[in-house]
Amino acid sequence: MKKIVLASLLATGLMAAGNENYFGISAGNAKMSFSASANGISTDGDTDGTQYTAVLGHYYGNTGRISAAYTYVNHDGDVDKSDAISFAYDFILPLAENKFSLYAGPVVGYTRYEEPGLDLSGFHYGAQAGALVQIMDNIELEAGYRYLFETGSDSIDILGTSVKVEADDVKMWYVGANIRF
Repeated sequence: MKKIVLASLLATGLMAAGNENYFGISAGNAKMSFSASANGISTDGDTDGTQYTAVLGHYYGNTGRISAAYTYVNHDGDVDKSDAISFAYDFILPLAENKFSLYAGPVVGYTRYEEPGLDLSGFHYGAQAGALVQIMDNIELEAGYRYLFETGSDSIDILGTSVKVEADDVKMWYVGANIRF
């Protein structure tokens, strides 16, 4: 019994040492690349917009964090819906007495992209990397870049010809702030 009590006290003490939840917001740019093909002819294109992201996550000490994020992309033009939900794990490299850190890690999730007559929604996977700067005990600034491979595809009819459109990737850069609690 003493061993169980000692182990639980030790685990509680370790969890309190730097294990914190956080909430973050960021804004930046998101650019989706796609390819279209019909009758042996193919072309590439892209669409971009301003992206806004809200993140809820948990730090594991000062060397790792896990997060869930919702991203909304505001496109110009005929885009009906463009958003994503992502889950990430970041490996953190603390530098400069834990006031500045670099991070990188994998990202997976689902992207929803819909235009009139076209739905390129599908799963995504990729990686993100960036930097964290602690400005107060519980507030930090964050800047990063995310590269995601997209799996969405659809076919549309243009003048009697079926055109296959496939989402290729999304590139995002962002800046924001996190509050640890």
